Formats: sequence, C-alpha cells, structure tokens
Amino acid sequence: MKQFILVVMVCSLSNFVKAQAFDTCLIMSYNVLNFDYSGNGKEQFLKEVIDSIHPDILVVQELIELSGASRFRDSVVLKVDTNYAMGTFINSFDTDNGIYFRKDKFGFISNTVVKTELRDINAFKLQHSLSNEIFYIYSVHLKASSGGTNADQRKREVDSLLKVINLLPEDANYMVVGDFNIYDSNEDAYTALIDDSDVGYFIDPLAGLLTTTWNSASNAPYHTQSTRIESFGGGSTGGMDDRFDMMLHSQAIEDEGGMFYLVGSLNEIGNDGAHYNGAMNTMPNGVVSATLANALYQSSDHIPLEALYVFEYVLTDTTVDTNLAVISIAKPELKIFPNPVNDLLHISSNKAIELLSIYNSAGILVMQNEQSFLTEAIVTSKLPSGIYSAVVIIDGLSYRKLFVKQ
Repeated sequence: MKQFILVVMVCSLSNFVKAQAFDTCLIMSYNVLNFDYSGNGKEQFLKEVIDSIHPDILVVQELIELSGASRFRDSVVLKVDTNYAMGTFINSFDTDNGIYFRKDKFGFISNTVVKTELRDINAFKLQHSLSNEIFYIYSVHLKASSGGTNADQRKREVDSLLKVINLLPEDANYMVVGDFNIYDSNEDAYTALIDDSDVGYFIDPLAGLLTTTWNSASNAPYHTQSTRIESFGGGSTGGMDDRFDMMLHSQAIEDEGGMFYLVGSLNEIGNDGAHYNGAMNTMPNGVVSATLANALYQSSDHIPLEALYVFEYVLTDTTVDTNLAVISIAKPELKIFPNPVNDLLHISSNKAIELLSIYNSAGILVMQNEQSFLTEAIVTSKLPSGIYSAVVIIDGLSYRKLFVKQ
C-alpha cells in the first residue's frame, strides 16, 4: 500500500504549502483490424470513433508495419488532434502494437519488446508530466481461436509477459491491455495473469461481475467482439458475444496515490448490453448515436475499451526564504464509498472534516456541507450520472476524492 506524507513548509516571512492536485486521464485500447499503409477505406470511421472519445493515451493492436502505424497517426489521430504524438514503433511478426498520446500530458520513454512464439508484446514506458509518475502499458494480441492447443499457447505467451513483470519493483505502476482472445475465467492464461501469489500480477476491474464462461447472454454488457454478423474487411462475424479485449492493472495502480484507477470507469464503448449475437449498428443503441455505432461497425470487429486513471501531484505556492522549518503531517484516513454510487454516498475521516464541497466534471459546485463531521451520508440520487470530485477541508488543508455517480 502507498504511504502519504504531506509536507508543509513554514517560515517567518511566508507560508510554503504543497497542496494535492489531480489529473484524470483517459486511456483507451483498440484492436483496429489489420490497419495498413492503405488506410483500408475506413479512416473516416476511425476518426469518428477516436474523436468521440478523445483519449489521453490510445493503445492500438493490429497495425501492419511502420507504414500502417504512421498512416494511422497521420490520417486518423492527428486529424482528431494535432497535440498527439506516436511512441517509438517496433515491427513484429504478423500484426503490431502502437501507442499515441497527448504530448502536453505525457513523455514517452521507451518501447521494449517481449518476445513470444507468435506476436510480440510491447512494453510502452511513459511518464506523466505533472506528477513525474512513470508507468508501463503492455499491449498484447494473444493467439486466437478456441481449443486446448490455442489456449495452451496463450498461457505460454502470458508466461513470457509475467517473467518480465516479475522483474519490476513491487510498487511499479503497470497495465496490460489489448486483445487477449481468452474465453473464460478458468482458462490458464487468465488465471496466471490474476494470480496474486506471484510477485507480479494483474487486477481485473470486472472480476466477480461475469459468469465463468464469458461468451454467454448473461455477460452481454461486457462483450467486445464481434461488431458484425456478416463478413467483410477480414473481420470476425457472429455478433457481440466474446470478451476478448481487457484492461488489467497492477496492485500499485489499484491503490490510491501516485497513479490510480478510478473505480467503475472501465467502459466497453458502444456496448449497451442489448446486442448479444447482434450487429453493433442495429438500432436502437442505448449508449451511442447511430453515427457512432456505424463507425464502430465499419472500423473493426472489436470495440474499444476506455478507463480513467488519476495522477496525483503537488501544487506548490512558494516565496524564496532562507529561514525554513519543515513540518510533516500524516495524511488523514479519508474514505468514500460506495464507488460507483447510486443514491447514498458515505464519507468518513479519522479527523474532523471542516467543509465538504462536491464538484461535477466541469468544475461546477453542485453540493456543499459546511457542518463539521467525522462521518456523513450524502444523498446523491438527484445528481446526473458522471464523474464528481468530493473536496474536503481537514486541518485547513484540502483533500480530494473522485467518485462515479451511476
């Protein structure tokens, strides 16, 4: 677990205060189905998809060589926002992984290959500019198809990844995203990924929400493949019936502080849970427009995943002084639950909360409680669905917790 110390600089002439700040970033993973140097006639559809999400980091599978990765950058990503940059590309056997990121938010450090017997796994190492947090995103496209032989190969590919993960520090921030081609929670590749008896392991945000066999109607809201019921452009058919795409992360990211996952933010873009064995662009779609549903349908046989990750950093207001004293203050034990929330949000602290303010994602104050308390239940039933921040004042200092209203 991460430990926090808030350092307050005090001097005879000025107060030096380091205050917490948060940058919420959207990371997206997308299998774009054999995108090559020609653009495959689907660039406009991919632009519509990317523009509708506008991720801070986009990790892509099934690019074809550097020419395809560069064309995707120039004809799709940069058409959405010229602030994007492409990370170093390494050509692999079969299809390739790529990464695109907002260069005002992140610095790219390296791309390292993890060799498997089929497609390379790419380890993208980045740094968040405001917090200086370093993190790794591993992009995978494991062996496809059902059957014991294919499942065994997926397990060997995962073993290659875990050997690398086990060399990272215990508190490392790392994720693995992409097309896993895994069929159920009993498959050896999946159980190896989430085995917390190992040094390095991953946490699945959807663990416990799905039944054992994923390609069933009961798991319809979590399926990511296939958008189609007819064959074209080389994609799979059969309609939405498989959870092949995932975003898993390390224990360090699960813990708040530094870089952490915003609970409840993982989303299968365009899946309303009502298209089991059906085509993505069959209307109505309860979560996206007809235009976006058709763009998803035309772009790939997979839909993208998105999730929010928060980077904690320090804002410092200082004046130069030569006579400083340093006071270390332990961060209060602030809890907020459930998260996501429907009707009633519970907030508690081991130290008195002097002021509670709740802001929506646009930074507008929507609720405030000026009464001092240790524990309080806040009615949230009338708040629109979305991401909110609860800002509390404790001992004159500000602390923030993010939550999702369903």
